[in-house]
Amino acid sequence: MYKYYPIYRLTIMSDYFLKCSKCNSTYAFNIERKLCNKCGQGLWLEVKTTSLDKYDEEQGIWKYGGILPSVRKEFKISLGEGESPLQKSLRIREKTGISDLWIKDETIEPTGSYLDRCSALFVSVVLNMGYEKILTYSTGNLGASIAAYSSRAGIKTHVQVRPTIDLGKLYQMIIYGAEVKVVETFKEKKGIKNTAIAVEYDPLINEAKKTIMLEIFLQLNRRLPDYIILPMGEGGLVYATYNMLKEIRRLNPTVCKTRIVGVQSEGCKPIVNAFEKGLDFVEPEAESKGRIFDVSVPNPKFGIAALRAIRETEGVAVSVNDREIFEAISLLAEKEGILAEPAGSLSIAGLLKLVREEVIDRDSTVVCVVTGSGLKDPKVMKEIAHRKSNLGVLIEELSGDFKLSSTKTAILRLLSEREMYGYQIWKGLREKYGINVKIPTVYQHLNELVEKGYVKKGEARTIMGRRREYYSLTERGEALV
Repeated sequence: MYKYYPIYRLTIMSDYFLKCSKCNSTYAFNIERKLCNKCGQGLWLEVKTTSLDKYDEEQGIWKYGGILPSVRKEFKISLGEGESPLQKSLRIREKTGISDLWIKDETIEPTGSYLDRCSALFVSVVLNMGYEKILTYSTGNLGASIAAYSSRAGIKTHVQVRPTIDLGKLYQMIIYGAEVKVVETFKEKKGIKNTAIAVEYDPLINEAKKTIMLEIFLQLNRRLPDYIILPMGEGGLVYATYNMLKEIRRLNPTVCKTRIVGVQSEGCKPIVNAFEKGLDFVEPEAESKGRIFDVSVPNPKFGIAALRAIRETEGVAVSVNDREIFEAISLLAEKEGILAEPAGSLSIAGLLKLVREEVIDRDSTVVCVVTGSGLKDPKVMKEIAHRKSNLGVLIEELSGDFKLSSTKTAILRLLSEREMYGYQIWKGLREKYGINVKIPTVYQHLNELVEKGYVKKGEARTIMGRRREYYSLTERGEALV
């Protein structure tokens, strides 16, 4: 267990300050300050870059201490994050025609997310400052990551999550020892005794994201790509990348210019909307309609900063739909052996779309950042497995989500042949499968299959004076059988 030194709360980071990403207002560093008092946008931690070199004697992100806030050595927490592989694409490159395509694979991080870089910095600073607890509000990855690094540091973690959280991420939080509370909405608290608050738009959280761009620069032998493609939620990763690019170009004026491409889901795309409308501000969306919870941010705190970063680098903001996201997940796994979660695959989905639209020159050097592992989202992995195999019934049985009895399985197989009404299904069960049940039992099974999304009711028809309701398989039901 580490010993706490509360006095550092007064002295740490006295050489650094916070700067607003929109209006440039400045503030003395305070870990409790998250947003600008004047405009409500995200704050950036202004740190003087001392070196772009890697310090091999350090662990994790601390190898890049020349671009990070200083923390006393005994308080530097690491689980081996960073130094993720930059893989040259072999087979997606063939599909897209991009001659020099690279994939930055953050799925191999300790908890499976690029946010491990952020947790390493945040928890180290919190430990250095003498805090005893961390409270975080999380759609998934941040909570899981903070919980892991806090357990390493011996700091108690409390995580608030929404009911829509991905199950894999919830499992992680609990097993790492976090105290998890389910809430309908996040309401940030302040001034909790001995407790540091971690949020996605936290200045410290975003500061560590710079290390991804620096690693890419070093892994490409100190050259920059023509394009870097990134997922966008709060916009912090885009802005962090932009700031790192400025530092790299300041110290290496001869390197090429990199265009930033930000990708959002169609279900929640306020930054893309602003880009397409030519606005210099981001209009908040009333609510998120997206399934990709980690990047579904209706009112992004770094939205304006990300928009400016994309425009100033002559980049692009683009949105992709669920079908394109699922295609990207499958393609990454099948062609490159990388299993990504939906948010992590946005960069590949965006690349495919922009290549189709001939926005990206095929002679370009392109880097796609894949931010998180698919094992964190078992629901989506299960859905894709249904679509790609004929093992749907076995998958359902093994997952334990829904007991598919022999009668239900037989009903699904009957409906895979054609749509039917209740009496036809009852007759088919008896004649084809030797299943003798009463007609009300057939309807009970049908109602349960409809409720689970495997079967749908069609329009009722009146035939020979009798009203009949027809049933057919949904896309999910078709995948199952």
